[in-house]
Amino acid sequence: MPTPNTDAQEAKKPPARRTRSASTASSNSHGPYVMPIVHITVPEAAVNVGFWAALGGAAVLGAIELPLAALIGAGVLVARHHSSD
Repeated sequence: MPTPNTDAQEAKKPPARRTRSASTASSNSHGPYVMPIVHITVPEAAVNVGFWAALGGAAVLGAIELPLAALIGAGVLVARHHSSD
């Protein structure tokens, strides 16, 4: 059971703040990716180019329809924009 003295000390403490580290505040990039099985480090730019190339290639080759590819691309852009906050 807390004592009255402890409650008074807790009331005097400033509220906890949510802060970002300097590296997070300075850039929104996630840094390099590590491939799970082979443990190779791949730059973020290469992963992004590979994703967009694969999505565009699948649409051009007809593996997925163009409207579906556009929806997937838009969803990825929205998700990345939302998670960068």
